Amino acid sequence: MIRAALLALAVTGCNGAMDAYFAQDVVDIERDIPYTDTDNPRQKLDLFMPRGAEHVPVVVFVHGGFWLRQDKNYFQPFVGLYGNVGIALARRGIGVAVINYRLVPSVTFDEEYADVAHAIAWVQDHIDTRGGDPENLVMVGHSAGGHITALSAFDDTRLTANGVDVSTIRGYAPLSPILDLAALAAHPPSENAEIVDEVFGDNLAPYSPRTHFKATIQPTLIMLGDHDLESLKDQVPQAIDELVALGAPVEFHMIDNKDHDQIVIDFDSDDDPMAPLIADFVDAVAR
Repeated sequence: MIRAALLALAVTGCNGAMDAYFAQDVVDIERDIPYTDTDNPRQKLDLFMPRGAEHVPVVVFVHGGFWLRQDKNYFQPFVGLYGNVGIALARRGIGVAVINYRLVPSVTFDEEYADVAHAIAWVQDHIDTRGGDPENLVMVGHSAGGHITALSAFDDTRLTANGVDVSTIRGYAPLSPILDLAALAAHPPSENAEIVDEVFGDNLAPYSPRTHFKATIQPTLIMLGDHDLESLKDQVPQAIDELVALGAPVEFHMIDNKDHDQIVIDFDSDDDPMAPLIADFVDAVAR
């Protein structure tokens, strides 16, 4: 769902490769690590670790794209997505795995979700050799990745079924998340309904995070831009009210002067309130 704002930023001279170069004194970057036994580029991840990391907490970041588009290198040479997320948090002492996953329609959503789970399981099994703490993970995602993150937060049996030890996931942070699929499908433009139907069919309830709302969840941080998509501005605050009424441990931030794209594009920039909030959240939930 990242739009023409990317091209506008590219014209201003923002360069993801240059940002990574200047971060290399404090951040170790390891790219295209397979998390399965295939060589599918959509089943690989990038690691961003603080230089000299020892037992640091680790974020697993899930990109957006309406379940149909994008990857971890989306516009990386121009605006840094999504390496800017890894660099911003690694600068703050947190390891980050920015993951790829296969997309609908080449696979079903269940297979797409399984890829995300398998990437988390790989981090649990291997991150200790790179200075990360496999007992202190936080799952973060944006937009459709926020939906996957929220679905995991409210129904962690999905992760367990795909081989993830959920006891090591200390918190979840969905950014601009889709929490109610039926509400998204009913909201203009008509493309919303078409995409929801293509990805999930007509059985939306099991895949909608709102279906699984409950009080007994891990700490969850939700962010939304004050200029975000209207479909999300309609559903997310209402969902927050429901979760608060349930007594769920949810922290909500409406980020000033940010639209749906800027919530991720502005990581590691001079106008980045997101990385500090996530870093504080990770520090608070890590054991």
